[in-house]
Amino acid sequence: MTSASQVDGSAETNVTGAARELSALKASTANRTTARRPNKRGQLMREKLIGAAAECFREYGYTKTRISDIVHRAGTAQGNFYRHFTGLDEIFVATLEPALAELAASSDRRLPVSDERDALIAVNVTFFQAYSRNRHLLRVMREAAAVSGNDGFSRLWLRTRADFVDRTERWLKHLHDQGRIGLTNFRLLAEALGCMTEQMAYVHIGLPAATPRPERIRQLGEMVGEIWYRSLPAGPDAGRSAP
Repeated sequence: MTSASQVDGSAETNVTGAARELSALKASTANRTTARRPNKRGQLMREKLIGAAAECFREYGYTKTRISDIVHRAGTAQGNFYRHFTGLDEIFVATLEPALAELAASSDRRLPVSDERDALIAVNVTFFQAYSRNRHLLRVMREAAAVSGNDGFSRLWLRTRADFVDRTERWLKHLHDQGRIGLTNFRLLAEALGCMTEQMAYVHIGLPAATPRPERIRQLGEMVGEIWYRSLPAGPDAGRSAP
């Protein structure tokens, strides 16, 4: 949730682990026989297939989506699918990439707020808003991590989650080093806050049949941000530094 760039000056540490797992998963599912760069027409077809696949995965889930569903929705022949992808796992990775990038960016944003409580609320609201925009694919990624025979999806989900916890742990240590909060088990606290935030997003945004209204998403962000703020161990200084 807290920007790594605001803790140690390195924005790349925010997504390095998940980006590495995503790259490995892309490589393991890549269509090596058609790895050449597509022309403009081919690129447009690839994008059309990815868009159709995203709709199918949102509607049917990971286990029930078929290649025939995708090509039908894209209005093309099955042969075109195999010119760009080896199978469902490769195209699913392609649909996940922008969703994961937006989710990571949502927790790596400098927010112009006056105090730490407001900052934590703003970061959580921003995170839940990004989750909402990508809620179907993020839910399906969690499904793939649980049931897929490709353990790369499980590693990707765990690494995405671990990046979130790592950033929070670094931020907590940074606050402690500045004398803003007291000493505690920073890793365990980061895990607890991360689990709560992830589960709230999954249950209240990912699972419902309809996307929650903006005011509900803001309410979730405000509640979780308040809990984050109240969870910080008291330190010697009365003030606290915003993340």
